[in-house]
Amino acid sequence: MKDSKIKNLFGFNLKRIRKQKNISQIELSEKVDLAFTFISDIENGKKWVSPETIEKLSKCLEVEVYQFFLPEDYIFQTNRNIENFSKELNDAIQKIESRYLGK
Repeated sequence: MKDSKIKNLFGFNLKRIRKQKNISQIELSEKVDLAFTFISDIENGKKWVSPETIEKLSKCLEVEVYQFFLPEDYIFQTNRNIENFSKELNDAIQKIESRYLGK
């Protein structure tokens, strides 16, 4: 994997995780003591960070470091699997309720 692909992957996941946590770039930059423009550059694959900064981001966002390096297709496939599992589980619960509780 080329260096730029690693930076892009890291930036994509940083942005995805940050948004999932409902944290703005400014809030994140203040928590990890970086300029918000630097956070933007990281998320856009323009800048790279030190291992220490990766650790700070990981702690601040309460995720494991490896989550910044998961490929997009893995994330989307995992999300689809969770959605399918949730639907199947919900269907099974409804069957049990209708059978045993008369709902």
